[in-house]
Amino acid sequence: MTTSTEPPGDFHAFRLDLTEAVLTTVDQEGQLLVIRLWRPGQAVKVIKRQ
Repeated sequence: MTTSTEPPGDFHAFRLDLTEAVLTTVDQEGQLLVIRLWRPGQAVKVIKRQ
């Protein structure tokens, strides 16, 4: 048994520090652009535009 924190074999390690995430969609009727914005420590903000 090994105590290493790295997985065995070849691998790639990444670090991602997000400052915000945005998901943009169109509503079911195809009438509105729906923008969902998330920032750390905040609730998801939803913006709807024609």
